[in-house]
Amino acid sequence: MKKIAAAFLLSVLMAFPCLAQVQFGVPKKMYNTILKITPFVDYYPLGRVNLDGHYEGVFDTFLSEFETFAEFASEVFYEDDYVNSIRRGAKGKSDIILGMYSDTSLYEDLKFIYPAAIDNPVHLIMMPSRIGEIKKVSDLKNLKGAIDSRDRLSEFVERQIKDFNLEKIDNSYDLYGKLIRGEIDYIFASYWFGMSEMMKLGVRDMVSISKKSLWNMPVFIGISKVSDEREFLAHNLTQWLSRDEVREKIKNRAKEILKEIEEQTRGTVPPSYSLNN
Repeated sequence: MKKIAAAFLLSVLMAFPCLAQVQFGVPKKMYNTILKITPFVDYYPLGRVNLDGHYEGVFDTFLSEFETFAEFASEVFYEDDYVNSIRRGAKGKSDIILGMYSDTSLYEDLKFIYPAAIDNPVHLIMMPSRIGEIKKVSDLKNLKGAIDSRDRLSEFVERQIKDFNLEKIDNSYDLYGKLIRGEIDYIFASYWFGMSEMMKLGVRDMVSISKKSLWNMPVFIGISKVSDEREFLAHNLTQWLSRDEVREKIKNRAKEILKEIEEQTRGTVPPSYSLNN
């Protein structure tokens, strides 16, 4: 009898290493064969719809490699309005949201995947002869500034800038025209979108950008809280984004896009703005 008990105990002990490797509560497969994706559609280089009707932006390579890692296929869904795109996820009509800000009510019905995929910090842009006047952010409050109305900001940043004398301008041509003519003193711009717009307009070398950012805006990958695949995605996205090399690839993709824009716009003649005397 003792021999039987000892043999049973030994078999249990030998099974422990196997049991330790089991991940409880994590689905081994998805319920659906294709995941639905919602990206930024008008905020390049974070995201846009290209001429072929496909998503293009900092998360395109990430998405392709994550599909291989987690073994799934996907389909990208677009809405004409960005807010409606996000609401797709809140309603469970999209499983993954490629790019959203924390501390922002628009995303409160979505689950954030940590760590953040990339940062999109807000910088100060001024004429080279004047940027040295600014020693601290509060120095700007007595000046007149502007921001591109198409730039997407977190609610945290919106709260920081609400006490500044800011004008919202709907296009880069007028925005930088006002700066160069001296009608405004400065511009606030998120880094990736701001750099892209300056290069396309041909004014990058005419202005100065603050070396340090004013406010950080971490950009997250999100998932729908009501998606059938939420547990599968939460587990696998967290694993994937926890890799330093994955986040570095996303950042390098953003740099690569800016370099592509720079090459495409090389030699662009800046608008001939009439300077005020």
